[in-house]
Amino acid sequence: MSNNNVYPFETPSFQSLWWAHLSAKFDIPYRHHDVLVYRKSFLNGLLKLKEARLAGWNCAWSQDLTAERIQQLHDMSRAYGWDYFRMTWSTARHANQQFDALKSLGYEYASIPAPPQYVVTMPDGYEAYLAGLSHNSRKNLKKKVRKALPSEPQFDCVTKAEDVAPFMEEVFSYHIPYWTEKAGYSYYSDPKERQFTLAWTASLFESGHLVLERLRMKGETVNLSVGMRYGEVFYWLLTINTGRQADTAPGIVGLALRLEQLSLAGVTRVNMGTGDYFYKEQCANELETNQEIIVINPHSPKGRLYKHWMQYQENKKARGQSLAMKMR
Repeated sequence: MSNNNVYPFETPSFQSLWWAHLSAKFDIPYRHHDVLVYRKSFLNGLLKLKEARLAGWNCAWSQDLTAERIQQLHDMSRAYGWDYFRMTWSTARHANQQFDALKSLGYEYASIPAPPQYVVTMPDGYEAYLAGLSHNSRKNLKKKVRKALPSEPQFDCVTKAEDVAPFMEEVFSYHIPYWTEKAGYSYYSDPKERQFTLAWTASLFESGHLVLERLRMKGETVNLSVGMRYGEVFYWLLTINTGRQADTAPGIVGLALRLEQLSLAGVTRVNMGTGDYFYKEQCANELETNQEIIVINPHSPKGRLYKHWMQYQENKKARGQSLAMKMR
């Protein structure tokens, strides 16, 4: 099963469920097929801009600017006055982006760097993947796995539809206090986020793409993992430790053992998403770079204002980086 043309967050089930459960969180006055518009505060709330996005953007890895979506934007440009359109796209899928078609319709756009996706590639198997890591990373992974082996690590995979919701409720119960303490907020504190995730994971399970696993050590659940498999590609949505058996490093051990397990099951590529966490930096052997595209509606004075402001911010950032380099 090829994954060349599939991104999980572009599927109809994701977008329809996202719309049903999460649109109420935003000030969204208009939607046209895949594209929606919401009002966004600008310049400390002095102005309200209308930002166009693809439905489901809040979780998307990357989405493609297809000819169909460009036409949807164009149809909306006069009928409903969005000011600018924003989308993150993967440079690995550059050929999928219809930038020439966008330009031919008279739209100005700019691309700016976005956080990369951390990827593990294993085309020749797990051992070959390990051999390609740095000496320190390989040594650290093997050492932690050896230390955990006396605790008899075992995976328990959800195989029944009725067990999906209880598993996710367990994930919520650990995610909320952990991220509230660490970052001040867990998005799962919002009932709408939990409702959406429960509906979406149920849909993923039904389609055969969902992978839910508990890692147990000494009979205790030490780590919970949520992922999706599309052919030879695995997308890691989230992983959370329970706080038990913490001295065995269950997060990194679970990741190493799961990578080996996925490789044996025929997975050759594991996308861990964005976020420069230590375990991703240590295990990834590829960075898939992303770009954020900003498209200005030529019929919108506010859109042109936003473009000038964005260019000012980028120039200011570049000047700061240049000054920092000179001071070294």
